[in-house]
Amino acid sequence: MIEYEELRNDIDRYLMERFKYRKSLVCLTIDNVIATRRNSRIDLYLRVRKVESLFPPDCLIIARLSFRKERIGHGTHFIRFLAGIARKYGFNHIGIECTNIKSSTFAKKLGFYSIDGENYAISANSLIDYFSIE
Repeated sequence: MIEYEELRNDIDRYLMERFKYRKSLVCLTIDNVIATRRNSRIDLYLRVRKVESLFPPDCLIIARLSFRKERIGHGTHFIRFLAGIARKYGFNHIGIECTNIKSSTFAKKLGFYSIDGENYAISANSLIDYFSIE
C-alpha cells in the first residue's frame, strides 16, 4: 500500500488545486484503489493494477470518474494529468472500466481502443502524443 502513497498524493494535490479544496479528498484503500471521499463535485474511483487482467499490465483503471459540472473539460484535463503521472510511476496504460454511452464516446474521442465493447484502454504514450498534438 505504501508503494502507491506518492501516486495518491499527486492525485490529491491535483484535485485540490484544480477544484480549490483545502482538505485532502483522496484515500488509498488496502486493495490499491484510489478514491475520493464523498463530496459534491468530484467522484473518482481508480484501480491501480500491475498485473495483466482484462486490462493490460501496468494499468491505471478508471472505474468511476464524474464531475458535477460536465462538458467543460474536467475529464479531458484529468486524463491529460493522469497520462503524465502514469509514466512517472511506471504505468504504461490507462483503462476505463464498464463505460456507458457518454464515457465510451469520451474514450473513443481520446483514442482509447475497445477491449470488449464496454472496457477501453490506451497506452500512456499514445495519450501523451494525443495531447501534444492538440
